[in-house]
Amino acid sequence: MSAGPKLAFVVLVVLLIVVLVIVGVVTRAQTNQSYTQVIMNLLNGQQYFGVPHVYQGVNNSVLPPNQWLKYYITNQWPMYYGPNNASQYWGSIGINQPVLELIPAQVWSSGAMFWQEEYYNGSLVRITIIGTYSEGPPLVGDGFVIYLFLTPTRWGINPAYNYTINCTSLISWGATQFILPQSNSTYAMVIWNPCWQISCFRPGTTGQWDVWIINNTNGNNPSFSAAWEGIGTGAFQPNPGDYIGVTVTYNSSANMLSGIAYDMNTGQSASFTLNLTDYYKPPSSGNYVFGVGAGNGWHYANWALLYVAMTISAPTSSVTTPTMSSTSTKPTPSAPSLSTILTWVVVVLIVVVVVLIIAAAILITVLRMIKRSER
Repeated sequence: MSAGPKLAFVVLVVLLIVVLVIVGVVTRAQTNQSYTQVIMNLLNGQQYFGVPHVYQGVNNSVLPPNQWLKYYITNQWPMYYGPNNASQYWGSIGINQPVLELIPAQVWSSGAMFWQEEYYNGSLVRITIIGTYSEGPPLVGDGFVIYLFLTPTRWGINPAYNYTINCTSLISWGATQFILPQSNSTYAMVIWNPCWQISCFRPGTTGQWDVWIINNTNGNNPSFSAAWEGIGTGAFQPNPGDYIGVTVTYNSSANMLSGIAYDMNTGQSASFTLNLTDYYKPPSSGNYVFGVGAGNGWHYANWALLYVAMTISAPTSSVTTPTMSSTSTKPTPSAPSLSTILTWVVVVLIVVVVVLIIAAAILITVLRMIKRSER
């Protein structure tokens, strides 16, 4: 091979190496970027459901007191109230904002919505919801629950499992009821319960948060790996119609949970930070199911959702308690940042196409030079 083809061949190899480096940098940059998936957004006239999801409702209220540990699966809730019938949910409050009602205002009931994240790679996870209620007694409970890292094997995010999730219902200490789904792995439940420090007291409790680490591999035999009740600082009781922001963050690098509940109308808040070391092993990379629900016990309300989003970002060792804006106005969440992900994909594809074109041109030039040298 003459000097010309050799030089062209070297240039081609160098170009390919540079391209691989560029693609690697772009891919790594994409991986290190956080992205937010809007699961549901009903605010300000939007009727957006961003991912496949399934519902589950449980009703204990029809049982006599000596059968509290039994329950009935129901498809009467969660229930979506759209623009045409939202006034039925709000009643005398006179609002026409659509909602997804998780449970009605009755004792011993629970409801939840579950969805699946495509892939989790050991990053920080943050779930943010905006909820409300329109009906309940003067002191409401038992609030919202966030489900983290389920791996169901007897149900899934499929229309066939809508209102038929393999699960059991737990009445904890005779005061709170929540759905406990079947999962092949241990999962976490994080509960903001507005009863704590307002109408429910126990020695050693300081806040309004419960954290449960649950094992329920068969679907009907739940057990606690660990449980914390009434932890954190701050306490408040929302008023009917108030918008309540709840954010729960799990940092796998530090194995820390944190959360804040915030009344967007009054400015009151309740937060917590909890180290899970020795109690919960950070989940490995893979596909997981997440969820948002609500439960009613002695205290109750018709808890509903207006907005749900999930953010995944690169691992970090820093631990901060999430904060929410002190503004009392109702926020307008940004559009799904799926566009950001698509932008990265387009950039990578453009780089690859350009590289292939350049490589093809160089290869053609090299072949021509080889033919000329052979003549």
